[in-house]
Amino acid sequence: MGKKTQRTQELGELAELTLRELASAAGGVRAVHSAVARRTFAAVKLGIGPAVLPTQRMHDAISAGTYASIVAACTGAAKAVGALTSSSEVAGDEVTEDDSRPSPSHTTRGAQTIAVLHGLIGDDMERSSRVLAYPMSIRVDGRPVVPKYRALATAFPDAGAHLVVFLHGLVETESAWRLGGRPTYGERLDSEAGTTSIFLRYNTGRRIAKNGADLSDLLEQLVTAWPVRVHRITLVGHSMGGLVSRSAAHHAAESGRRWVELLTDVFTLGTPHLGAPLARGVHVATAALALAPETRPFAHLLARRSAGVRDLIHGAITEDEGHASYADGFGVGAAMDISVPDGVRHHHASAVITGNPRHPIGIFVGDGLVRTDSAEGRNKLRNIGLRPDDGLAINSAHHFTLLNDERVYGWMRRALVGDEITDASDLGSATASAPRL
Repeated sequence: MGKKTQRTQELGELAELTLRELASAAGGVRAVHSAVARRTFAAVKLGIGPAVLPTQRMHDAISAGTYASIVAACTGAAKAVGALTSSSEVAGDEVTEDDSRPSPSHTTRGAQTIAVLHGLIGDDMERSSRVLAYPMSIRVDGRPVVPKYRALATAFPDAGAHLVVFLHGLVETESAWRLGGRPTYGERLDSEAGTTSIFLRYNTGRRIAKNGADLSDLLEQLVTAWPVRVHRITLVGHSMGGLVSRSAAHHAAESGRRWVELLTDVFTLGTPHLGAPLARGVHVATAALALAPETRPFAHLLARRSAGVRDLIHGAITEDEGHASYADGFGVGAAMDISVPDGVRHHHASAVITGNPRHPIGIFVGDGLVRTDSAEGRNKLRNIGLRPDDGLAINSAHHFTLLNDERVYGWMRRALVGDEITDASDLGSATASAPRL
């Protein structure tokens, strides 16, 4: 048998996963149908009595048979695809890659599709998938780079001593930093400030603390194997990526990792340090939907959301946080307020969708997904220790604007290299602490 390509493995697993999800969806539709039908026939029975029972039994038998056939067909096909994929699965070193037909994870669209699956059910995929739940990795042109000297020297021929590591957010990939097709912050910093930027990809459905521990391990390997001696490390995280950065720094400080001694700056862009309203809303909605038989299947669907999404309820970055949130209900549990290690400067950026930051809508929704107080890490109940002077707040912008925006880049560049951007028209006017642009 010829060597199996990674493309074949990934496509096979995507097909298997799709069929299993279709089977699950059919089961959910059946549950809603049955609940509505029971309530309807119960109401009819009040009017005409037992005469409705034969019709109800016939309806139930037909609908049960139909849904059972759909579920069986999808499940059977998923098993067949899974068996076919597993039967020809080979060791990683024997998997080949055809450059003319790259695997989905090596293409922008394919990687984004997988990233969405990761965000929704990534923790489940980690337990059941063979190739799609890949580990946190350095990516160059969509392909993974192992943290070993030869691979790093090849991938980064101009390797420098100041590493800037970028972490994307929920359901994103490293391609998210190229919003609008513009050069990334990393590319611009490398060109203008002499840094070496490294873009990571990870499974955003896993617990944030697990990804933080993996990031800490990866950075330790990176510092050891980097082609030149590393003098400085900067972490830049968008949304969930900022929580993973904080988690990694906390993990490294607690475990005595060497890389954290080189960490000077952490940038968090639109990061829900205090949690995200949408995550809390889904948490409560799941409990509410579970109260009625007709909506309970929708509660079961929402309850499948990943551990990473659940950690966004209050911005949990350690294994000790968030356990109360895993049981859906009308409470959201508790959280710990953990700052970055001493000596590390934590820069934070927030956005509001309105032109006036004091507009009620801007205050209520922030950038559309994260409120300003959460991105700044402080409200009346919690404070993770971020300094207002280290913040940036921009107007007329949404959550994803922060991925690639001239105002954010200028602020970041000034913080790292200390020089001003000469073209003030590109940046707008700024006020004092937490400058709003």
